[in-house]
Amino acid sequence: MGQFIPIALAVAGTAMQQAETERVARKQDDATAQSLLNQSRRQQEADSKVNEQIAQTEQSTAADEREQSLAQFTQQLNRSRKQAVAGLDSPFGGQAFQAGNTEARAGADSAAARTAGLMARIEAPRLQRQGEAFDYGRLATDIDGLSREAAGQSFIDQMRLRNIRRRPGADLLSGGLMAAGGAMGGGTMAGATPASASFGNNLDALYEQPGARPRYGYGIPRGSILGN
Repeated sequence: MGQFIPIALAVAGTAMQQAETERVARKQDDATAQSLLNQSRRQQEADSKVNEQIAQTEQSTAADEREQSLAQFTQQLNRSRKQAVAGLDSPFGGQAFQAGNTEARAGADSAAARTAGLMARIEAPRLQRQGEAFDYGRLATDIDGLSREAAGQSFIDQMRLRNIRRRPGADLLSGGLMAAGGAMGGGTMAGATPASASFGNNLDALYEQPGARPRYGYGIPRGSILGN
């Protein structure tokens, strides 16, 4: 029974120390997994934005820009039309003169429409590429923002991981139990040693105890024949 208590204390201290080690390892694994999950989410957001921009670029055409440019050029030509045909609206002249004026105005309008169409076709690709460049710039800004967020989240995750440490109280208690068990076990063994050692190192003392039988040496009882 005396040896059971030191062993129980040592086992309890060892078990507590092992449990603390497993707790720290488990929390570190959880923190690492959460950090990887956070980085994966940021990467998914970046991939989503890139894929969205790629799909938008694939479907990009100059049709909208051409219509917009054509409308702008036509509007500008309509503003200048009054000045261009100012000399063709004269009420004077005969029928042939008036017919010529009408034909001239129609020719001017047709030429203006052709010019506006050509200018719109020329301007549309430039506006298309300009719009795509703006989209790429916004995408780069978004990716850079996600990169900064990922770096900040990684720093926070690393700080949390480094803050996962062993609890001093648990280590102190487990160490105390192990030390107490060792001290009690050593004390029990030390208390049993002097009695056996005193007789083991001095055999003559055994035979001097009350009721001890005579000791024989080489078949001759000591103290019986030679002592006489």
